[in-house]
Amino acid sequence: MNRLLAVLLLVTGGVAAGCGDDARPPARATLGGFQVEVRTRIDIADGAGAPLLPGARNAIETRHADATYEMKFGAFKIEEPVADPWRALAIEDAVVDGAVMRLTLAGGGSGEITAAGDGALLLTLHAPAGQNRMAFAYTCGSGEHFQGLGGQAFDADHAGEVVPLWVQEEGIGKVTTDDYEAGVWISQGRRHSTHTPIPIVVSSRGYALAWETDARSVVSLCAAERPGVVRVEVWEPTLKLRVFAGPTPKQAIERVTAWTGRPALPPAFTWAPWLDAMFGSANVRRVAAKLRAEGVPSSVIWTEDWRGGNDEGNAYVLEEDWEVDRDLYPDLEAVAADLHTQGFKFLTYNNTFLSKSAPVQAEAIAGGYAIKDAAGAPYLYTGVKFEDSTMLDLSSAAARSWAKGKMMEGITQGADGWMADFGEWLPADAKLASGEDAALAHNRYPVEWARFNHDLMASVGDGVERVYFMRSAYLGSQPLVQVIWAGDQQTDFTPGDGMRSVIPKGIGLGVTGFPFFGHDIGGYSTVGTPTTTKELWFRWVTFGALSPVMRTHHGRMAKHNWNWESDAASIAHPSRWATLHIRLHPYLRAMAGEAVAKGTPMFRSLAVEWPAWSRGWVINDAYVLGDRIVVAPVLDEGATTRLVELPGGTFYPLLGGAAVTVPAAGGSVMVSAAIEDIPAFVPAGALLALLPEGVDTLVDESVAGITSLKEVGDDRELWLWPGGQSRLDEGDGRTYVWDGSALAAGAAGAVTTATWNGAAVTAVDGAFDVVGVGELVLGGGRLTVAGGAAGRKLKVRLR
Repeated sequence: MNRLLAVLLLVTGGVAAGCGDDARPPARATLGGFQVEVRTRIDIADGAGAPLLPGARNAIETRHADATYEMKFGAFKIEEPVADPWRALAIEDAVVDGAVMRLTLAGGGSGEITAAGDGALLLTLHAPAGQNRMAFAYTCGSGEHFQGLGGQAFDADHAGEVVPLWVQEEGIGKVTTDDYEAGVWISQGRRHSTHTPIPIVVSSRGYALAWETDARSVVSLCAAERPGVVRVEVWEPTLKLRVFAGPTPKQAIERVTAWTGRPALPPAFTWAPWLDAMFGSANVRRVAAKLRAEGVPSSVIWTEDWRGGNDEGNAYVLEEDWEVDRDLYPDLEAVAADLHTQGFKFLTYNNTFLSKSAPVQAEAIAGGYAIKDAAGAPYLYTGVKFEDSTMLDLSSAAARSWAKGKMMEGITQGADGWMADFGEWLPADAKLASGEDAALAHNRYPVEWARFNHDLMASVGDGVERVYFMRSAYLGSQPLVQVIWAGDQQTDFTPGDGMRSVIPKGIGLGVTGFPFFGHDIGGYSTVGTPTTTKELWFRWVTFGALSPVMRTHHGRMAKHNWNWESDAASIAHPSRWATLHIRLHPYLRAMAGEAVAKGTPMFRSLAVEWPAWSRGWVINDAYVLGDRIVVAPVLDEGATTRLVELPGGTFYPLLGGAAVTVPAAGGSVMVSAAIEDIPAFVPAGALLALLPEGVDTLVDESVAGITSLKEVGDDRELWLWPGGQSRLDEGDGRTYVWDGSALAAGAAGAVTTATWNGAAVTAVDGAFDVVGVGELVLGGGRLTVAGGAAGRKLKVRLR
């Protein structure tokens, strides 16, 4: 290349003055099904030539900067006090070398573009020597939407935002900016502070984008700071950017999760209600007995204070030892055994903190299992108990082995899993046994914490089904996290950190590879907010019931928050909704199977199902449970109605009521929702498979006096809606295909006779009772049932 042209390209940010983009012939290649063209810009199109990542000026930038990381209570203040200006790196040459396009960048930089599988592309950019930041940009599409980035608390669509990605505490309450000058950063979360920052977005243009880095990164999504472009900045010298083709969100998610890996299918009891119980052996037994006596279906009792807890003011605060508190639980083994005989799994609690007041700290430090400071002494910071604390060094094989032995004691005492809490606090200046830079290991700490739990559970080898659930994650956690929850919400309805924040978190986690999602029913933190009220409790119970995992939490003010025992109505309410949740097991199991096979989340945005409807990308106060139940929780205190936005078509209220028809372009309906109810809709032609009434637990074993999943076997109740078609693959060969296209709204009451495998049947109390597999023809609709036991009992209801 002419030396003067090269200089001009560098100075002008990639386009020589007066030369334009056609100054030299382009390099072109088809890689991974994408069409790639490089001149002075990088243009990436789909296989048909439609632009996905159109080139931008000054697309590749680099600089050197020094960062400071101040950590307080798991929150981080990260700044670059010394930073060179960003410098554009012109593309001096692009050469196709077989299956690789090689780039020569100004100043000694380089890059490669390669296929990374069918419908997947990898762009790798290397900074010149001496630089430790890299960035790449491309042009936004008009009206382009972006979902993802993990558990973000405010928005489902991040278009127009600049988002820093760093694992940290979310804070108690949130400010609406990432500016450290707003609020008190050591306690209040920034707008994008999250336990689960995941560097993946799914675009409405028809692709997914992931940047493969352990370092801090910043993405600008068509924001005013960088108008007209998507820009990914990583705090290391190499940027690896992966593009995954759609064109639909489901296809893009399938491809990106094939790369990240997907979790295995959790046990059946995961999809039954989980209830918390604490305050010692006697109370845990009392709660379990009362749940059964009151007919509240549940498969899990989880006991957070098994290691100890104390009243501190109005709060109930956990101890941080790693061993059972024999004062509270003198007979923990017997408690676990008693729960098992009642059809409950027993879950406990663990984290990696090593607090001064717990004997485990001295043991860990003596063994060299804790993180160290630069001088090689134990790294101490003020921890959750407001005392000198440190944490397990997960980079050390010896530390992992020691910790496994300690936590395995809980398994031998009868625990079936636990909350694997925290994972965000690793200081960036710690000295690790591996010798790696802690600033680069920081984001990966929750990945290693997940791996630790995954490997520990897998190593038991006794055939017992177990589950652990986590709140922290990063890229690489996807195949290792069984269940993820939304973190510690405030006990209120507020955006950012109250009940309202859960939906955008679930949406963002879902599209980035975490399909099995739940949240703390009732909230957790009560700082500057009232304790959980009856209204909040009732609203959150209905929300939890129509979530993949339904789990209660006592909250920090455990003895003051409203809960299921606060009055008679509060017992009846969770009983009703826990019954619906457990009965939905066949549907939830089908959706979980789809998540394992294809990565499609169980808790998903409306855009995943209706991608052409632009509003579906933006909505952050409603979601789809699986692929057909649109859920719109009431999120405003005191409200008994809410506006529900829906795509074009006809929808039916889930639990009965008149159909609503929405114009093709989409629209909204105002619905009533008493405190005991939640707006939820299914599209015309939907089919749902439910368990029969009366199931107490999904623990898959026979228990005297308890109706379990084993007792009901393949028996099901099927709900059908007119006006369309649907299919459900429950798993293990059980499938249901429904065609109600010929049936009009209101047909349910008019259809009283049908044929089952050619024989006449008559509805009794609005349901057709049939046995086995085959075909049911009712009023012009046709249901085909396949798989399962030959004598399975089916109750079919036209809704």
